[in-house]
Amino acid sequence: MVVKNIAGSTQNRSPFGIGCLTVFLLMFVLGFGGFGGWGVYQQFRVRQFLPVEGEVTLSDVGVNRSTEGTTFYPDIHFRYTVDGQTHDTGRYRIMVISSSGRSGKQEVVRRYPVGSKVRAWYDPNKPDVAVIDNSFSFFPAIFLTIGVIVLGFIIGLWVWRMKGGRLRLESSASEQWMNLLSEHQTDVTPEPRGHHVPLKPYGPGPYVSSFGQRVMFCAGWNAVIWTIALLCWFLFETNEVPWWSWLVIVLFLVIGMYLIIRTIMMGMARMKLSEPTLTASVHPLRPDESFRVHYRQSAKQSVYVERVTVKLVCRKWVASDTDDCDPHMESDDLYESEHEVARDIQVDSHHPIDATLDLHIPEDAVDTNYARYNQISWLLEVCVAAVSWPDYTETFELKVESEEPVQVA
Repeated sequence: MVVKNIAGSTQNRSPFGIGCLTVFLLMFVLGFGGFGGWGVYQQFRVRQFLPVEGEVTLSDVGVNRSTEGTTFYPDIHFRYTVDGQTHDTGRYRIMVISSSGRSGKQEVVRRYPVGSKVRAWYDPNKPDVAVIDNSFSFFPAIFLTIGVIVLGFIIGLWVWRMKGGRLRLESSASEQWMNLLSEHQTDVTPEPRGHHVPLKPYGPGPYVSSFGQRVMFCAGWNAVIWTIALLCWFLFETNEVPWWSWLVIVLFLVIGMYLIIRTIMMGMARMKLSEPTLTASVHPLRPDESFRVHYRQSAKQSVYVERVTVKLVCRKWVASDTDDCDPHMESDDLYESEHEVARDIQVDSHHPIDATLDLHIPEDAVDTNYARYNQISWLLEVCVAAVSWPDYTETFELKVESEEPVQVA
């Protein structure tokens, strides 16, 4: 049967829906992450406090009543002296959080009866701020972790969105797939062929060369792993954490640093070279057809290019299982042909890379296909190897169609 565009106006609403969801989740991140981050910061600040002797002046269980229930907290105050000035502003913790369960708070209060001497810690920059308990609490750290995880989900959502996904919370998994499929194939009948057609960077599908998406993935990965690493460092003593836990954390940190280095290198490559433009003499293409590609790329700064290559690739993506929600894709190159465009040239704003390349689609070429579990992509992969500078890489999408319509089941 022929695939029709069944998405309709839902596709137009999809960006709006994702935007609304993003705003809602960002409010969640600001609420949870902001509260947790502020709490973690305050507790790190307590670690810089100086010791002082104090006397308890108030020791009781505080009560907070609201429509949602009653919560309790240790209401403890103490008097202390710093530089000859007496303060009666000391409290139990830097952040006193009330919760259900009165017995636990009563146990804390019994340890500090009125009139008893306590060892406390005060802020040398603000002597009127002092606490009895300067230990690190898990509570704000949990809120911060939740905020970071939700932020990572938002980043992943937009990476998925930029790769061609469509979010429809009310639709089934098959409807979500049809929305994605309709972007590429509203009707499988071969489309009218054009001449001197500009090729588009390859975005949809498992393989993406977009620099922006790599930046977002790198930022999300490092935000999560560095938060976890810092929490582990401050929440635990080194000898209390299993050695293998630190190995796992170090491994993920190394991966994060590798992503940072790779992202910086990709950014550096784009500092000197502008985005290339590729124009096909005819498009879509047919099996056993020759065509010509005009390749042009200017430079933002003068750079010596050692080698420029264009690779024609037919890549097959196969789902490893039939899970409708998130099938794992594995790739295999069915065809590959690499061509050198230029070598040992000086590129600047007045002397761009400008070359014409003759290519050929094999006679037994498989059609471009976005079927559900078997995707076929024809790609042009460009690589510019500059001397003493990171390589510039980009991928462009080709479309290969037979003369006869292809039926997609």
